Amino acid sequence: MNKNFLNWIALRYFRSKKKTGLISFTSYISIIGIALGAFAMLVALSVLNGFEAEITNRVIDIESHLRISGRNLQSAQIERVKEALSGVPVREIYPFVIKKSILSSEQMEAVVRIKAIEPATLEQQLSGPRTMMRGGANFLSATSNLPGIVIGYQLADKLGVYPGDTLNVINPASLGSGLNIPIIGQFAVTGVFQLDLFDYDENIAFIELEVGQKIFEMGDNYSGIDIRLENYQYVRKAKQQLVATLGEEYDVASWEDLHRTLFGAMKLEKYGSFLALSFIILVAILNLTSSLVLLIMEKIREIGMLQALGMNQTQIRQIFLRLGFLIGSIGLAVGIGLALILCLAQQHFQFIPLPSVYYIPYLPVQVQWSDVLMIIGAGLIFIYCGTLYPSWRVGKLMPLEAIQYEK
Repeated sequence: MNKNFLNWIALRYFRSKKKTGLISFTSYISIIGIALGAFAMLVALSVLNGFEAEITNRVIDIESHLRISGRNLQSAQIERVKEALSGVPVREIYPFVIKKSILSSEQMEAVVRIKAIEPATLEQQLSGPRTMMRGGANFLSATSNLPGIVIGYQLADKLGVYPGDTLNVINPASLGSGLNIPIIGQFAVTGVFQLDLFDYDENIAFIELEVGQKIFEMGDNYSGIDIRLENYQYVRKAKQQLVATLGEEYDVASWEDLHRTLFGAMKLEKYGSFLALSFIILVAILNLTSSLVLLIMEKIREIGMLQALGMNQTQIRQIFLRLGFLIGSIGLAVGIGLALILCLAQQHFQFIPLPSVYYIPYLPVQVQWSDVLMIIGAGLIFIYCGTLYPSWRVGKLMPLEAIQYEK
């Protein structure tokens, strides 16, 4: 039998004005429920994508795209790195020293990572549009001859210091020894930055490279070499070239490798939200199943007549499968369509603000078409599962029993 005829019957059943109030109600509830679920899923995933993009941009503002670490890193290795990156657009290659130490003020102490780099490099990293700065990033103090230190605003609040105050750097290995705690350096706070990233705002401080080599007794060695590319899309290619050139002598890590835990947690949250919101659609699918079963009971005599006229069980099942997909697809289309309108409008016009406690003034949204396809695919699978029982049940009807059925 012609597929168009089966589609016509399914559409006729959907538009039938003879449906009881209960059947009509459950059908509309199914459409609304599926639409609500698809809408909530796409909006939630797009918001999570937006926050992930914002965090990624902030990390890239301050963090290197690639990091080389290992023993006995000196200026000679920087030349090898430059040779290895031929053909890759590189913005900057700079060495650094990083050690875990204790910062001490008159009020408080805190264990932090102290990273020593060149002043020009730090100024460039903290000059991004997403960074707020009090004081300067050049390690120069107008009120003291001490070397400068730049810290995050949460660390400054914790230690109770402001630009111009003094901090002591303490060797943590000396704690608990019973000896006098050696202060390996005194610094003047020259700048306080705010990135709205906890790992930076509270856990890291910056000092000048030569000072770091001296107080940590590094000599001419570096802890590592950081590389910033013109575009972080070249990271994979650059990493492959570095590994091929440097071999196993040094470790090469991308910015994603350095923050794998952070981004892994965000992806876990994203897919957790997807699974949680899927239950909205599942509840709507149960309504769809109930609606189709009730419709079968109402149309049972018509079904018997169709069977008597030569329509087989497979074709009868196809009618209700198509009807279920029609109802479910309308819900999916409405929900995804409304979500796309809202999300794309927010992307362009940013009309939904966020409270001042957040680090950005508006709700970040980023639509990924892979998410749209994932929701459509999951929705169609749920709809198919929801129509299996009604279509199986209608296929079991015998023609004579169906024609003689009395409601």
